[in-house]
Amino acid sequence: MFNASKKTIISGAIGNTLEMYDYVIWSLFSVYLSIEFLPPHSNLSDIFFLFLISYILRPIGSVIGGIFADQIGRKRVLTLSIFVMGICTSIVGILPSYQQIGVIAVFLLLFIRLVQVFSMGGEYISSISLLVESCDKKNRGYFGSWAAFGVNAGLLISSLFGSFVLYLMDIQWLPSWGWRLAFIFSLITMVVGLWIRNAIPESLEFIAENARKEKRTFGDILSETLRAIKIQRFESVIVFFLVFFGVATTNLIFIYAPIHMITINHIHNTQSLMINSASLALLISLVPFFGYISDLYGRAKTISIASVVLVVMVVPYFNVLSSGTFYQVLWFHMLIGVPCACIFAVIPVFITEIFPLSVRCSIANLIYSLAGCLGRGMTPLIALKLAKTVHRGYSPSFILVILGLICLGLLAAFLKIKTSSFRKMVLVKTS
Repeated sequence: MFNASKKTIISGAIGNTLEMYDYVIWSLFSVYLSIEFLPPHSNLSDIFFLFLISYILRPIGSVIGGIFADQIGRKRVLTLSIFVMGICTSIVGILPSYQQIGVIAVFLLLFIRLVQVFSMGGEYISSISLLVESCDKKNRGYFGSWAAFGVNAGLLISSLFGSFVLYLMDIQWLPSWGWRLAFIFSLITMVVGLWIRNAIPESLEFIAENARKEKRTFGDILSETLRAIKIQRFESVIVFFLVFFGVATTNLIFIYAPIHMITINHIHNTQSLMINSASLALLISLVPFFGYISDLYGRAKTISIASVVLVVMVVPYFNVLSSGTFYQVLWFHMLIGVPCACIFAVIPVFITEIFPLSVRCSIANLIYSLAGCLGRGMTPLIALKLAKTVHRGYSPSFILVILGLICLGLLAAFLKIKTSSFRKMVLVKTS
């Protein structure tokens, strides 16, 4: 039993590690991708435009992946997802350049990216569902938190490994094509991931649920999903804003903040990487702990406390980020990683538990993909706009303050409704 649980946890985490590794590596080596695969005299913005085009397929992939996960099982979708992601990323490592095959290189790169983004759409929510449905109900927070562990581990690994490859290229220990090794490395991760995922059983709750029903078609699940969203409108709104808040926090604290350190506070980029890596390492170690805490005290209460702490901390955090010394920035960046760890660990479990098992992946994937795309796209743009117009180092923090307060209000209403429903149920039983 212990070995099965251990394999399930590793399986849930490793796909998310690979997804985040792929996501960051493409951005980290965007300069080399632009030089190698785009026409001469192309700008760096052109490769980011190519990334933007590819993300159009993310919501579609999320919905389709979620429906298939509810139809044929979480394990099959996750196994296929990790295979396609790993193959696509590793192919970039051996893809001929623009100089070798001309404009075909551009279309091949775009095609690979489109397939990869489409395939990873349903990965995160399906992996959380597999985790929470493969354990006792009292341990769902702990098990589900390992998906968040995987995401942040992937962010840390990609940053460290990518920077290590760049360093070896700078000192000429690797040739000019050495950056391709970072993409080829995902092939190893894929093989390990496939081995682990093939060894684990399907979600126990999914098997039990579908044993009592006739096999549903794709259209049946889509119709059930839309009906469930209409019935659970308030819950859907809560999930949307929680996802938006979580994605905005990731982008602002661990992607935008290092840029802020360099451009506003003039901290060296190597020191910025050290600061970010230290905070991520602390965050990763705390994620399973906060998952366990949510099993004891409840998801909504745990998220609410972490959100209050983050809202209180984020303004002074950005003040220190803008003008503090290296050690001040280091400690504040690590400190703010604590409430972030709690938010990242518990929100994914909350948003999967809140929906019925029969359409859990379909609904959660749909809302997660929409809110996630908006969060990833809007957060950096708003942060840059605030920095330019307000001319205060703490101005980007307004984003998290506003989103955090909205989430706190919605969670308070949710807890009130839940408490009221529980009291009515008790009165009915005792009368």
